[in-house]
Amino acid sequence: MNSPFYKTGGFPEIKEENKGKFTAWAKKNGFEDACSAASSVMSNKNKYSEEVVKMANYANNFGCSNK
Repeated sequence: MNSPFYKTGGFPEIKEENKGKFTAWAKKNGFEDACSAASSVMSNKNKYSEEVVKMANYANNFGCSNK
């Protein structure tokens, strides 16, 4: 398969220069944490930029799991 999830590295890595970018955005915009921001952004995609929606989607998929 050609899926990026089947590579030996696990899941897609965040580039070093982008680490913490979404968390910083979330706190700057009044959210308690990245997971609550990601949830809010994903429920109102048309209100946010494409870049923020992509970061929120990544956070939801790989960082904000309900255990």
